[in-house]
Amino acid sequence: MSRQKLGRTQPPHERHPVAWYQPDVLWTAAQQVLSSLDQLRNRDGRESQPTPMKVIDRSRPEADGPHAGECWFDFIADTGDGGNACYAVASAALADELTLGGERLPRASLLLLGGDLAYPAASTQDYRYRFVEMFEAVRNSHEPTLVRGRRLTLAAIPQNHDWMDSASTFSRYFTRRNDSAPLLGAKIPQRQTYFCVKLPGGWWALGLDFALDHDIDRDQYEQFEALLSERGLVTDDGHEYRIADDDRVLLIYPEPYWTRPIGDGADDSHPKRYQRLEGLLRGRIKLRLAGDLHHYLRWDSVSRGRLVICGTGGAFTHPTHTKPTTRPVRLQEFDTQDCIPPEPFTSRPALAIGLTEQDHPGCEFERQEATAFPSADASRDGCKGNLLALFRRDASGGGGNAWFAVLLGALYWFNAYLNSTPFVDSFEPDGFRAMWRFGMDEYGHVFLLWLKAMVFSPLGFLINLLMAFGCMVMGRETVHELPPTVNAVCRWIIMWGVGALHAAVHVLAVYSLEFWGHQLVGELGWIADRTTPAGLIVHSCLVGLWVFSLGGLAGAFIFGAYLAGMSWLGYLTNNGYSALDGQDHKGFLRFRIDAKGELTAWFIALDRVPRQWRRNDQAGPVWVADDEEASAPRVHDRFGL
Repeated sequence: MSRQKLGRTQPPHERHPVAWYQPDVLWTAAQQVLSSLDQLRNRDGRESQPTPMKVIDRSRPEADGPHAGECWFDFIADTGDGGNACYAVASAALADELTLGGERLPRASLLLLGGDLAYPAASTQDYRYRFVEMFEAVRNSHEPTLVRGRRLTLAAIPQNHDWMDSASTFSRYFTRRNDSAPLLGAKIPQRQTYFCVKLPGGWWALGLDFALDHDIDRDQYEQFEALLSERGLVTDDGHEYRIADDDRVLLIYPEPYWTRPIGDGADDSHPKRYQRLEGLLRGRIKLRLAGDLHHYLRWDSVSRGRLVICGTGGAFTHPTHTKPTTRPVRLQEFDTQDCIPPEPFTSRPALAIGLTEQDHPGCEFERQEATAFPSADASRDGCKGNLLALFRRDASGGGGNAWFAVLLGALYWFNAYLNSTPFVDSFEPDGFRAMWRFGMDEYGHVFLLWLKAMVFSPLGFLINLLMAFGCMVMGRETVHELPPTVNAVCRWIIMWGVGALHAAVHVLAVYSLEFWGHQLVGELGWIADRTTPAGLIVHSCLVGLWVFSLGGLAGAFIFGAYLAGMSWLGYLTNNGYSALDGQDHKGFLRFRIDAKGELTAWFIALDRVPRQWRRNDQAGPVWVADDEEASAPRVHDRFGL
């Protein structure tokens, strides 16, 4: 990646979105994931966090003014990617007031962050470049942030990208005492990577941390379980907190587990801890909220509350038309009678919410189609952008995804080089040529090149296997998104089939380019005459240059066609748009608890974020939008609880 420049001289439009297929980005992300998984396997960092849990008490509503008796708070997730999107969301969220559709929405005094605060992997540099400076530039002050006379409060949970350095950078900002220079000049009381906020009107917001384990840890579970017990949770300052039977809860997750098959991989005899927690909370859960997928979607149930995905804080956009987001979602209870030891709350079995193949009318949750942002039609229409996405260069000159095309070209060249060794060239099976008739000579020669490579170039054969393995890895996401009713054998066949087909197209392209390269270079006559040592060298160099140049183009197009085709069919929810720098379709949720204890939520949407910013000469944010085509914030969805 190009060197990241910090400060006021680097406006948002020069802080380009992450080029996810740039080779060093892929390498860094993979390296950090493996390292963090290894550490988590040996020592779960969550279990070394202090207990008891710090309860953030915001149960006192505003005392006076036009919003007396009310409490306003925001939820933002998946922020730090491209500067344009992140700064646009921060500008709207930190504005003193928004007047939208005739409603006046004042600034929130509590900000809940849903994780994935910086990409591609957590680091001090990426946090500052992509997240901290974008929000701080809107505030542009050294003083503590006061909202209607009350200090702004922050609480946050990490997602998977925040855990890529074992949540070290996240912890420096949110769980360690940082009174000397707090983020946004805010009050940050939490001491764990999970949080509990007590709100007015009997409302609670519980933020869970899954790390990279798809579940909460034991200490985390016990802290939340204490809140639901008769004894309550006694904090260090001597206060006792307890969630009453008639209280209402917002559960904030680091990932929308309901987009996976029902049960989330657990069985009746061993439900996950977060499922046991839901079993204890049951009807008190009014909203399950998550980021991770970079779009907005809502599902409603008459008796089970709502499910909301809101990962629109600044990261590239995810599709909304794919299988995991359109299949029916229902709730089921675990039959925990076979648990060892027996479950202590036999009258409150664990709950599981997820995808099912049952008919939609029989399901507990119904997708609210009008809430999808972007819409399903716009989402499907965006798939074709993948065809050329891997040719996109970073506007700063850093290379971007185009380096992935260069990498593919080098791989094609190396494969062709291994197939052109003297042993391979000496093999001329004339007898096989009789097999190819009816105008199939060229394709027959391509097949013979492949056959010779398999027999005489073991290393070339190994490269082909590695290419196939890489395509299998890409195909794994497709398998996870198949209907839950598809058995394991069919999943295995589909994964290998899709991967093998993808790899076979690449292999065919390699040998076709090599064959045509030999044909074209052979027409040069004495310049590349392979009967002389000098001519053989020239011939090999020209063929190699041909394969490298066209291989990069062909390989990137084939890879892009795979992403376009599979995402159009409704698969690759997470990676289908990863090559696109989808800066638009951003937003955040604003909540209000009124004097009667009723909660209302507005999803504030930005259809098109500004592409250009200019330095602000007046007091206020460091930069202001300089793009007439940018859209103003609007209310895309509104619901009550």
